[in-house]
Amino acid sequence: MKKIFAFILSVGLLVAFSSDVNAQQGYKSSTTKTITAADTITMTSIEGGVVMFEYNYTETSGTTAGKIYLEGKFLNSWVKLDSVSLTDVATVQTLRHIPTQTSYQSYRWVNTNTSAATAGIVAGYLRRPYVK
Repeated sequence: MKKIFAFILSVGLLVAFSSDVNAQQGYKSSTTKTITAADTITMTSIEGGVVMFEYNYTETSGTTAGKIYLEGKFLNSWVKLDSVSLTDVATVQTLRHIPTQTSYQSYRWVNTNTSAATAGIVAGYLRRPYVK
């Protein structure tokens, strides 16, 4: 009887520990594409628990100029939350935003590239699962 109880307890602890490890890994959503002009990526139905937004811009040819904005939607209006100016370099340019709270259900990345550059972008967010 003690062996059966010990076995059941071990399995229960193993399942509980495995669930906790998976919950710590987080949920990622991202978009990867090549752009040649101004571009917008909209993320809708975002639930709570967002720990970070990130946009990476890598110029592959041409000359880069403009800005990247992260905006949140409130009452059908877009509110600017953060921005970074783009410069003409061949290295990755990143806008990373760590929100203090998730206040909006829709977000968007707006790239105002005003030149004839071609670039690869990766944009998205990371959130804790099971948090609303």
